[in-house]
Amino acid sequence: MPLTEVTRLQRNWKQYSAVMAAQHVKPNFSQPQVAELVKRLFGLTPSEIRPLPSYDDQNFYVAAGEGGEFVLKIMNSEDSKEPKLIEMQTYAMSFLQQNGLPAQTALPTTSGQLMSLEEMDCGYGCQKYLVRLLTYLPGTTISEVPLTPHLLYETGQTAARIDQILQKMEHPHLEVLQRDNFNGSLSYIPLLEKCTNLLDGDPLQEVINSVIHQFKTIVISKQPNFRKF
Repeated sequence: MPLTEVTRLQRNWKQYSAVMAAQHVKPNFSQPQVAELVKRLFGLTPSEIRPLPSYDDQNFYVAAGEGGEFVLKIMNSEDSKEPKLIEMQTYAMSFLQQNGLPAQTALPTTSGQLMSLEEMDCGYGCQKYLVRLLTYLPGTTISEVPLTPHLLYETGQTAARIDQILQKMEHPHLEVLQRDNFNGSLSYIPLLEKCTNLLDGDPLQEVINSVIHQFKTIVISKQPNFRKF
């Protein structure tokens, strides 16, 4: 990816993060608050805490004095209102791990729960946030290594394996994964048209318009035949 494109994406990401912060949705916990959560909920004493990249949640690397490395994940205040969805995601991670995939899994709190709803003030007044402690998987993200045909093949192979495993998964709340209004859903793509004017003058605007047009003319008619989840 050209450096100018990386710079543009970083700028857009900062703008998105600023909007999320302005809406008081993305958590903004301090390291002392994180240390208190880890100690109180999981009985561990952090020897190191550092922030990790996140989208609209907040993630922290945690090394425990008792041993072990973990990721503390604090869900944003909106998604924290959907505990069944987070429960489903947590179960899916565990199901993948049980079937041989190197997936993160949630560790139980001292009371035996895989997540805890915490009402705390991280700068926006008291709000409720779902908190989980996940296992830590060391490694390098694919964005930081040269892309080779072999690596791309392995990536596709792993994605297919994940898909095959998840097709076997059973859970009483599977229906929560069907979110038609979720902006990550295929059904949401045509709605992006009204946002493309924000890219006015950007070379990517033409590419995005072309993708949306192809989706509307080729994919939508076949969409009823696609597996939902």
